[in-house]
Amino acid sequence: MSDIVLIAPPIQEFYLTKKRTIPYGLACIAKQLEHAGFSCTIIDALARDKSKVIAYPEEFGHLIPHYGKPDLTFFSLFHHYRHFGYSFEHIAHRARQEKPFLVGISALFTPYWDQTLETARAVKRFWPKASIVLGGHHATQFPNACLENKEIDFVIQGEGEGPMVQLARLVKGCTPSTLCSGTDLKQISGIGFRQGNDIVLNPPFWAATPHGLDETALNKIDWHFYQRRKKAAITILASRGCPFRCSYCAVSASSNHAGFRMRPVQDVLDEIKLQAKSKQIGFIDFEDENLTLKKSWVLALLQGIQTLFKNQDIELRAMNGLFPPSLDKEILTAMKAAGFKTLNLSVGSFCASQLKRFKRPDVRDAHDRVLDMAKDLDMACVSYLLGAAPGQTADTTLNDLLALAARRTIAGLSIYYPAPGSADYALCKQNRLLPHHFTLMRGTAFPVADTTSRLEAVTLLRLARILNFLKSYKGQHGGLPKALNTSEIIELENRCHGKMDRYTASVLLIRMFLADAIPRGMDHEGRIYHHPHSMDLCKKFIQGLVRIQSDH
Repeated sequence: MSDIVLIAPPIQEFYLTKKRTIPYGLACIAKQLEHAGFSCTIIDALARDKSKVIAYPEEFGHLIPHYGKPDLTFFSLFHHYRHFGYSFEHIAHRARQEKPFLVGISALFTPYWDQTLETARAVKRFWPKASIVLGGHHATQFPNACLENKEIDFVIQGEGEGPMVQLARLVKGCTPSTLCSGTDLKQISGIGFRQGNDIVLNPPFWAATPHGLDETALNKIDWHFYQRRKKAAITILASRGCPFRCSYCAVSASSNHAGFRMRPVQDVLDEIKLQAKSKQIGFIDFEDENLTLKKSWVLALLQGIQTLFKNQDIELRAMNGLFPPSLDKEILTAMKAAGFKTLNLSVGSFCASQLKRFKRPDVRDAHDRVLDMAKDLDMACVSYLLGAAPGQTADTTLNDLLALAARRTIAGLSIYYPAPGSADYALCKQNRLLPHHFTLMRGTAFPVADTTSRLEAVTLLRLARILNFLKSYKGQHGGLPKALNTSEIIELENRCHGKMDRYTASVLLIRMFLADAIPRGMDHEGRIYHHPHSMDLCKKFIQGLVRIQSDH
């Protein structure tokens, strides 16, 4: 049995990247609770390989024309909508077995709010003796909406390590009537609660000096699930916050998030050493918003990691993205030596006016310098773009993709979604662009239709995948595949091709696309069909490719 249970709830989505769902934040809270004398268990609902195909939510009706048919090619988007993780009843049953007096549930991402709330309801049904507290970004941005649900007793705004310990002490030592008075609760930073018919919200809590995990906290994570090539895949958070003011980001300096804070290098290395003692590590993802901003700090960190894993095959990534102006030859050389094989580079856009609208530093020249240095070091690159944002045209994003077509990098295009707490979220709210339901606030739902239509956004996302496939093909064959002629296309479309492997099908459909600018899919029986698309964008894309080919 445990005094406190912390739950990472399941999610419902088209895809899941499991190495990015490690419950690191819950483990940080568990560390502080254990130090304060409370026994604590983490239930990671996502630590499960199986998923269940479920019906699209009613709000997703506009996606059926785009996702409704399976497509076996490399430039397919999504098809099945799934429940990832354990069932709500299973989670609640496990919580009841622990008999906790307090249950904390992550409410990190707004589009998954329904699953968070259903988790809370199930736990309350199975174990009504426990108080339930929500924390995370959604709870921070929408505390009132969370507390309107009777199953939710408290919310924590901001970071949870400090408030959770204080709340646990109070809940354990008080009677329900004492808690209802709210006198002591008002002394806890970050706490929100109901008092009669009112909701009381204390200011968010932000840790002055964030710390990582110790051995006790690390042992609460189900590392058997988080594997990559039969070795452990771990997450490290070496810093918190961000000093930049990007309009689309809820962690930026323009939001109500705390400022940029770096952990001491030795503290980070000690955490990695602890993990290396108990498991064979093959992959480390730094989930920092900005890992490389301070040169002396990151060089010391990389040197420490290189020493720790000397002569071991380990890969490091910074999947949230790296700030190109912070990268020079010395840092890249150190990254390569420590285990970085791929650089995830945050660009946003190659359009100067769009960067200005994003309130983002202009990193274009720095990005190209990094690509050149990465080539010399034989490091791969992924360049992150953002499309379909408020005020952003489809042609702007198309030109961004074509800019990457001529560069040695993979296009990582994300479709904009309004992140609660960001400047652009406020803009969308002001201009009545927000989707009508929380579940739509995700890129896979194409939530905002402003100066880029939904059809254009879908087309751009598919063109990004087509571009990356063409880059791979050109790398293997030295040029683009040959376009088919009209009679060949007609003949191919009028017959079923039977089962075909993914690569062969992709090449066939690309050859058709290069001829007539129509993106197609192929189902698992070999039937070819047309994807909904913007013909204007597809034609401009092919014209741009031809122009780039002739220039080179």
